[in-house]
Amino acid sequence: MTILVIRHAAASQPLPVLPAQLAGHRVLCTSCTTLAGVRECLCEPQALRADWVVLDVGTADDAQWDGESAALGTALERLPAPYIELQGARDPGLEIRLKLQHAPAAVVVDQRGQEAGYPLSLAIVGHRLAQGG
Repeated sequence: MTILVIRHAAASQPLPVLPAQLAGHRVLCTSCTTLAGVRECLCEPQALRADWVVLDVGTADDAQWDGESAALGTALERLPAPYIELQGARDPGLEIRLKLQHAPAAVVVDQRGQEAGYPLSLAIVGHRLAQGG
């Protein structure tokens, strides 16, 4: 029983402070330095077995989006777990960029920055788990 946080961030950026467990589920965090890395993480067995995924695609340049949009969209469509998207206040969401049919369970936008959205994202997951989902 796992909650997986996948984030796109520079290697020098520190990991977010996350609880080790939430509602009896382990909370794991994986950092990827490229959108290709995010896509690869979404396709790994750990993500495919997760009960929930919190996805922070961070800030990616247009070249990364151009090169990875189709594959990233396919990976998200195949993800069996519900996911929450952390979105920058000025960034278009994944649904707009990727034209997704498997929409996120929630989109969290915090004006202070994406990192500030982790507590709310995990609170939503905890609430949903407490309701049996």
